[in-house]
Amino acid sequence: MRDFDESTERLLQLLRDRCVGEFYKLHRDLCIAVMIATSNIRGRGVVLRPSLVKLEELSDKKAASYVFRKIMAEVGPVASSTSLKHAAASFVFKKLSELI
Repeated sequence: MRDFDESTERLLQLLRDRCVGEFYKLHRDLCIAVMIATSNIRGRGVVLRPSLVKLEELSDKKAASYVFRKIMAEVGPVASSTSLKHAAASFVFKKLSELI
């Protein structure tokens, strides 16, 4: 079962491929949300926590906490994988619309 339609998956994958180097440094929150939206999380009762995405730098963890707060406001602290991915994708689209 697919979580998104084909065009959304393609956009998220293109952004994920782009999230390296300078682009990642400039748009950490966007890239972290893309990582969550494209992750291989499955099931119900997924707890939002930084270990969902592998981050090493402190600045990445700070950006991740911001993204998690925004997603938690939409789905709550524990959510199904599908609603979590959709909330992350919604965050991605909001950030992209701000950048345009």
